Amino acid sequence: MTSRTKKKLYKVFVGVSIPVLCVGITFSLFHTSLMDKLFGSNIFSTLDKKAYDTYLNVRGTRPHTNNLVVVTIDEATLNELLYPIPRDQFGALFAIMESYGAKAIGVDYFFPKVRSNESTDLEQSQFLQYSNMSHNVIHAIGPFIPEDDKSLDSSKIIWEAYPILHPHGVPKKDNYKFFPISSFVDERPFDSLAKLSVGVGHVAMLPDSIDGITRKVPFFVEYGGDYYPTLGGALALYSLNIDIKTLEVFQSENGLLLKGIGIEIPLDDHGMLSIDYVGETKFFKEISMYDVLHAFADNDTATLSMFTNASVIVGPTARSIGDLGPTPISEKSPNCYIHANVYDQIVTKHFIVYPKLSFEIILTLLLALSIGLVSMLTSLKWSSVYFTVVMIAYFFGVSEVFISQGLVISFPQAIISFFLTYAGAVGYISVTEGKQKSEIKNMFTKYVDASVVEKLIDNPEMLKLGGEEKEITVLFSDIKGSTTIAEMLGPQKTVTLINQYLTDMTNIVLENGGTLDKYIGDSIMAFWGAPLPDANHAYHACETTLYMQRKLKTMHPKWEAEGTPLIYQRVGLNTGRAIVGNVGSTNKFNYTVMGDTINLGSRVEGVNKKYGTYICITEFTNKKVEDKVIVRELDFIVVVGKTKPVRIYELMALATDKTDDAMMNFREKYLVALELYKKREFNSAISKLQDALQIRSDDMATEMYIKRSKEYIANPPADDWNGVYVFTEK
Repeated sequence: MTSRTKKKLYKVFVGVSIPVLCVGITFSLFHTSLMDKLFGSNIFSTLDKKAYDTYLNVRGTRPHTNNLVVVTIDEATLNELLYPIPRDQFGALFAIMESYGAKAIGVDYFFPKVRSNESTDLEQSQFLQYSNMSHNVIHAIGPFIPEDDKSLDSSKIIWEAYPILHPHGVPKKDNYKFFPISSFVDERPFDSLAKLSVGVGHVAMLPDSIDGITRKVPFFVEYGGDYYPTLGGALALYSLNIDIKTLEVFQSENGLLLKGIGIEIPLDDHGMLSIDYVGETKFFKEISMYDVLHAFADNDTATLSMFTNASVIVGPTARSIGDLGPTPISEKSPNCYIHANVYDQIVTKHFIVYPKLSFEIILTLLLALSIGLVSMLTSLKWSSVYFTVVMIAYFFGVSEVFISQGLVISFPQAIISFFLTYAGAVGYISVTEGKQKSEIKNMFTKYVDASVVEKLIDNPEMLKLGGEEKEITVLFSDIKGSTTIAEMLGPQKTVTLINQYLTDMTNIVLENGGTLDKYIGDSIMAFWGAPLPDANHAYHACETTLYMQRKLKTMHPKWEAEGTPLIYQRVGLNTGRAIVGNVGSTNKFNYTVMGDTINLGSRVEGVNKKYGTYICITEFTNKKVEDKVIVRELDFIVVVGKTKPVRIYELMALATDKTDDAMMNFREKYLVALELYKKREFNSAISKLQDALQIRSDDMATEMYIKRSKEYIANPPADDWNGVYVFTEK
């Protein structure tokens, strides 16, 4: 086994060990009592609750029922009817809604015993009379649940309400032992009203002890050996014609399961129902209590028809009454909307469920293992990308699972596991491999591009002779008239000017993904497509070349003001296969490119001066970018040292650039003339070429074709002439 293989296996071992340790620590923090002992509460489990809130808000509105009406006791109702609202008004409300077809009415409002006086006796009598006309009303009860409810025994229970509520409760069942126990019911309908009710429902919320948000409600509360459902649940079951006394509780893999004919309601181990909030509170049909009474007085049947075959929840929304509390989707929500959401999720069968702990551990561990291994076996750049992708994908993945299935997979404990794993792996690599990376960086940043250095750091095995064949685009640039410039400025000023020029041009190359190969005097050699893959290397080379030309133009005014000769740059581009790698001796080598592609690129840079152009590209480069750039064909030539002809083009602009009309008109006339030239219609070609010269009078390529055309008119070419021009000098 080679040392390299041993090193890789050791990295795999570390890449497995770190996530196993991190996942173990994280899940211990979330699922043990250690945090409760240290801080009095588990702050990590609170993160899970906040993640649940996030799921709800990210999802937005879910499908919901359209047969629920919330009748609000709002500020307008209090202003019109005064507070406390006369009870006979409530009785009239119940009778009106039932007479217009309401299936069931849940009342989140308490009607305790009242003082015996003339006014209240009349109200009470009318209230009971109306209530006796309403045969589908479920009234609220307010049980008190002590914190240590499991320790209650019969001697600690206040039995005052028991005789009245007992007929509405579910008799004690062995498998109902999971639900919270109430020591007394201090808020309930008075005795005569309770007897007229079809049921009662508790309104105990049990908000979170840390942030006060109501995320769950106990489905049943035990009082005196009987079980009473939550108000929203009682209303839903009655609307579905399900007798609550027939429900059975079963232990499931993920908690409890409340089952009846045609219904299954998932609960947690403590009998709590997680509320799958529909969304903002205004998604249910809503009308104020006063508006219902007013509509009846006005015989407004259109408004009152909203109760036909509907279930109704009556409850206070006025802030002055104060029956408000925070929910995952609202800082202050009337509690009657919580009962509405409970009702809705039961009738629409939208429930929140939780996976088995073992499933979450396995899922988190598998992803953490992948992060650990990728971090140990790849570069920091790619491991950070993978880590980020996993984090984002996990969040959106579990969010989508929640949206589609209501399954709450823990986001915080997974993300903490992933972060610890990534931090641990990166920290390990930094300590163990930092020295080697530092040595490589110090050695190679002196003479190769930073991107090459990074690749060498990630792949030290590249530090050897030889290379690989890749498709690249190579750039050669040279300064027009550099000898004349040197003569005008002298050695010192020439060096200063050339250094400034090379610095600006090199920065443009590097900023646009190019790899600097070398300087040859004032010439630059660079390439695209290696060492980092680049599917658009030809386009990026063309783009960079045009940026270089534009940069030079911006420098000209400064040089003119200084009296410095202006620099003009000629560039040649070619695309093809080349050998890319480290070339040199065993003691010193350079990351470079070699091959016929490189030689041709060098030659086409030199032909610019024959055509008076500044950017010349070969047909091989043009083929890669022809739909992305604006070019004009220059010639079909055989360069010095070659035997096969190649078509060359002048690169004029990017297709996305704003071009002036003169340039495009010139190009159009020139290309028409060139086609005539190829067809041996030399007289017509000359005419069109002269038209082109009217736009660009100093174009050498146009003048060259006029001269050639005249020569061919005088001495027609052979029959096998194909327009090839053979260069005899560089």
